Amino acid sequence: MGEIDGGMVCKNCGAPVTSEICPYCGSSTGMNTEQADMEYPVLDCKEANIGFWSVLFPAIFAGGFGFAGVVVPLSILFNSDFFTGDRPPMLFFLPFTAVGLGALYFTIMPIYRYIVLRIKGKKIMGRVYGYVDDNVLYNGRPAQIVKLLVQTPKGPRFIMYQLNSTGHPYGINTQVPLVVYKDYFMIGNRKKETIDW
Repeated sequence: MGEIDGGMVCKNCGAPVTSEICPYCGSSTGMNTEQADMEYPVLDCKEANIGFWSVLFPAIFAGGFGFAGVVVPLSILFNSDFFTGDRPPMLFFLPFTAVGLGALYFTIMPIYRYIVLRIKGKKIMGRVYGYVDDNVLYNGRPAQIVKLLVQTPKGPRFIMYQLNSTGHPYGINTQVPLVVYKDYFMIGNRKKETIDW
């Protein structure tokens, strides 16, 4: 990507560009996604990621805080000394219950979306435009959001898909399979290359 009069041009065809992929020749321009224009509207995207950070990590919180917020107070309540002995006030356990329920919600929603997409989802393709940093850190590194262009009945649209990982698993200007139902999206499995020797 070069510059002419302060504007960026495609290194392949020389056309002026304002996004990560040249609209004239379709080649990658090398432009940073955070500097690129949003040429099309952005759709709401609710991901169906099934992984450690999206399901197992909140499940650990749901289990720990749920135990402290539900099981412990119930055991105190049904203890024979409950009405006679010293006991902590039940409101003490309310924050644990709230955190446990919140973590349970974040555990269940990706699984629910995954099931809905497996039953009702439609397969489409998306083109990778670039990556931006998410506001979530994993081991001190920002998680990544991949910017994908999808074709809809109303024309091209972008989705900003949270990967729940710190890597860039898809090349710029490559196609990735998606499964979509309403505003639920899931990146499908790409076919692995097999070579007959």
